[in-house]
Amino acid sequence: MQKTFLTSLLCMMCLCIANAQQAPDFSMMGYAAMEGEGDFYNAGGTTGGQGGEVVTPNSFAELKKYAEDLSKPYVILITKEFTSEQPCYVITSTGALATKETSGATLSTYGEILKLGSNKSIIGVGQDAFFNRIGINVNTQSNIIIRNIKFTMNGVPASKDNEMKVIALRDGVEVLIGDPDCIGIQADKTSAKVDFGHHFWIDHCEFYNGDAAFKDRYDGLLDMKNNIQFVTLSWNKFYNHDKACLSGKGNSDAYPRTVTMHHNYFLNIQGSRLPLQRGGFYHYFNNYMNNCQDGYDLRAKAQAYIEGCYFKDTKAPVMPSDEGEGATLTDMIFDNCRRIPAIYAQDGVKYDKLFDIPSSDYRPPYEYSAFLHEAKDIPTIVPTYSGVGKIEDEYGGTTGISPLENSNVQKEVMSTKYYSITGAELNETQNRGITIVKTIYTDGSFKAEKVLR
Repeated sequence: MQKTFLTSLLCMMCLCIANAQQAPDFSMMGYAAMEGEGDFYNAGGTTGGQGGEVVTPNSFAELKKYAEDLSKPYVILITKEFTSEQPCYVITSTGALATKETSGATLSTYGEILKLGSNKSIIGVGQDAFFNRIGINVNTQSNIIIRNIKFTMNGVPASKDNEMKVIALRDGVEVLIGDPDCIGIQADKTSAKVDFGHHFWIDHCEFYNGDAAFKDRYDGLLDMKNNIQFVTLSWNKFYNHDKACLSGKGNSDAYPRTVTMHHNYFLNIQGSRLPLQRGGFYHYFNNYMNNCQDGYDLRAKAQAYIEGCYFKDTKAPVMPSDEGEGATLTDMIFDNCRRIPAIYAQDGVKYDKLFDIPSSDYRPPYEYSAFLHEAKDIPTIVPTYSGVGKIEDEYGGTTGISPLENSNVQKEVMSTKYYSITGAELNETQNRGITIVKTIYTDGSFKAEKVLR
């Protein structure tokens, strides 16, 4: 009997390992991994601060010093929450500064914006990296990596002078410093006609702002403007906001931006821009849109290849503007969506509107089959692995990944322990000995089974 039990146990362990789901490949891919050419060449693709000093700032002043340096590469490790360290009171719904006694005022901090320089990696370690009311502006810079960091401008003081601008406190003086974007990438330091930037990888980050009294209270979560190329946005989570990702500030901003967006999670975006694409060439695959309004908005001269995406409870997941855009769509699922491309309409379903999307000859210029999942699997894979705390790296990051619930997928077994029990439970089993097999998985979870002997 003992031999039979051990044989059964061995078979169970082998089955667990055979069925184990390894985490997806989180390595850089797509446009950011390409070297580019001409003015847009970067040896090895996007390398960020590779080869530079590895630093861990402890104050906002230190963070600003490393991030804004224009002469040196840095790998900047973020291990905690950063704010401007300047307290204030704000009417959150409008952004207006207030006093402690003002009705509806909440304690906040003045905002700040980092003007990030080229050849930088900003890497969150673990799950605590957080830029709270600190935006990042990248203007005519290149070769930047941002991973595993949470961003919000929620509660930032702002003033509306034509457009909303962040209020900072510098040297005791309140000043307007820029748009309330979480991350804004652009190329118009001298002139948008001649400036450019290239090679950006933004991966496993989270972006949110929250509801506001009016949609312009906050700006974009991640915006790109002007001549920006060789970009990959991967495994990010965008949620609880109105305007998510703008690409091109107007129809005249139709530069040939080259962007890969894959495995991003758009949740509760009760507005638009998932993304809004003007011009350029986008490879948009394996993204998940859930409970949103206007989704992927194809505008003037936009060309896209859209595949393996899942859209759920979203009013208009993919829509054209009749401004010269075109797209190829393949392996798409529209779950309870009311305005969809006509080619995906189902018989017997009444839709609010069906879109005819012009075709496009654009195809991604790189191999990516090893990264591609089927659309039907996206609602499980993307929420599980997107956002902060899901990657391991040489800087001490941790996966933070929980077991997949409601699925037959199991994690790799780390160890197995045996527990013999007696007493009440033995009496319940007619005095037969019971062994509990407790399988410990690598994330600390376990599956317990009772084996009679």
